[in-house]
Amino acid sequence: MPAAKAGAARIKVLLVEDHLILAESFAALLKRDPSLEVMGIATSAREALALAASTQPDIVLMDIRLPDGSGVDTAIAIRRTANRTSFIFLTAYDSAETLWQAVEAGGAAFLPKSEASETVVEAIKRVAAGEMLIAPRKIQDALAWHRGRRHQERERQAILASLTPRELEVLEQLANGDSTSAIARKMHISALTVKTHIRSLFAKLGAHSQLQAVAKAQAIGIVPTASNQTQAP
Repeated sequence: MPAAKAGAARIKVLLVEDHLILAESFAALLKRDPSLEVMGIATSAREALALAASTQPDIVLMDIRLPDGSGVDTAIAIRRTANRTSFIFLTAYDSAETLWQAVEAGGAAFLPKSEASETVVEAIKRVAAGEMLIAPRKIQDALAWHRGRRHQERERQAILASLTPRELEVLEQLANGDSTSAIARKMHISALTVKTHIRSLFAKLGAHSQLQAVAKAQAIGIVPTASNQTQAP
């Protein structure tokens, strides 16, 4: 193993990974390099905040998902007490959304867990030297996702502003799977009035069926999807 250069400052690295076996394997890998110093292992956001504040690492190797919060939110919080720290995010989910969130949090590199063991040492050294290791194509993908999300949010706000309280209530009941007659009974209005509200919803949502109206409303976040609805015990 090559010796570290005399007087050269070692790169301080904090590992944040909730799978302890994986974290320890990364730590063992990093400790083989004399230019790197492992400051500790955190398996939760809470531990990461405490360790980052006490050790002031140069680099945090951060899992994007933690048991008590997201790696993105944890990185943002760490920056408040360690503003010179750089972040390398580890993830099993290589999506444009996840990449955008990592970049927003100040991430300088984004490594798939499946490849991290082969590239992590070099990535740490390059990020410590000021490089950003995210491919331009992936940045473009993340920007495209963000622009799409912004467009979706503007559309959501515009449609919400156009809906009356009654129309929104009918839409929520449709999303629950209720029939026209069931909605009429629940809202104490006639079935004809419900159908009038539904026709108005079709026009405002650009839909041609109840299924399409509900799907569009769920897609842009006006009503929750079935998986996000609270189920009765």
